[in-house]
Amino acid sequence: MNDKFDQDRYMKLRNKMIENNENVVDNIYLDTRAVPTISAGVALIERGEDKRWHVNADRVAKLANMLNLTKEENKILNTSLNKQESLLNKYQPKPTEYSNFKSLLSSELGKEAAQIFGTIKLTKHNGAYTYDVYTQSESTIKISLTRQQSMEMYAQIAPEYERRLDNAVLKKVNCPKEALSEEQRAALYSMTYHGRIEKAKKVADAIGDYWRGEISEIALHSRMKQTIGANSNFSGRKKSELQYLELIKQRPEKHSMEKSDTNLAELNLSPVGKLQALIQGFKHDQDGTFTAKALADNADVVANFRDELRETLKQNQAQEVAQNTPQVQEERKYGGRSFG
Repeated sequence: MNDKFDQDRYMKLRNKMIENNENVVDNIYLDTRAVPTISAGVALIERGEDKRWHVNADRVAKLANMLNLTKEENKILNTSLNKQESLLNKYQPKPTEYSNFKSLLSSELGKEAAQIFGTIKLTKHNGAYTYDVYTQSESTIKISLTRQQSMEMYAQIAPEYERRLDNAVLKKVNCPKEALSEEQRAALYSMTYHGRIEKAKKVADAIGDYWRGEISEIALHSRMKQTIGANSNFSGRKKSELQYLELIKQRPEKHSMEKSDTNLAELNLSPVGKLQALIQGFKHDQDGTFTAKALADNADVVANFRDELRETLKQNQAQEVAQNTPQVQEERKYGGRSFG
């Protein structure tokens, strides 16, 4: 890949990933935690480091300014968001608690939220349902953006997450910016944008280790795959992030790998991860070099396996002899003849 980071290309990849993974909605809706949200997943209430929910006043002000809300409309919006903040702190909903069809509408939190926002309308946007508020004719205020305004709203908050990616992720694990391909940074941005800071740090840590020549490419791919995970929650988003992460940047010659890609002792992985790393190496072994090297680097493992195999064969042979002895004795008794 090109050594120079292409900022324009990165921005296009980043925005494409967010648009693909987020259902861009041009009105306020309650997400799977009942958090008031707008545009491409722009939360108007966020959970702070103190584990409590807080209205993001800056985002609300940007939204009000974009829509030219009157003083009275602005008061209604801020009052409702402050009340919903209290509800979120009261119920502390889990990330996907209201992802099932109509589950929020029948919950206690949903019933109390309806007293704040009025009618909560389950609406389909681009194939996905959202719990829309302030969209009905009887709503105290109506909030509606054009698609251009929605993307402008997202663009205004994107720098926040770029700073979080740099300061709360990359700097924390010593992963230099130049270690990332445009695709990898876009994937880490997506993880940061969706609040998965700890996982982003683990992935960035692996990329940093690879960049400095401390782990092999096989180990890098295995660590990234293990960290991303494969559970059913947001599986599409995780799959696209992993695809981007696997497009690694070629590291400088001074950081070339000195350690063996085949020595399992050098791979900081779980037993399953080590097995996956070996399997990947065997799959891509074109001329038998990897296989020969893997056997040499793990001679003690191979020797133990051979010893266990010999012992197993010896035990199997002993069992066969024991099982066949009565038959041999019986044949001798009758002169070795068979009776048909």
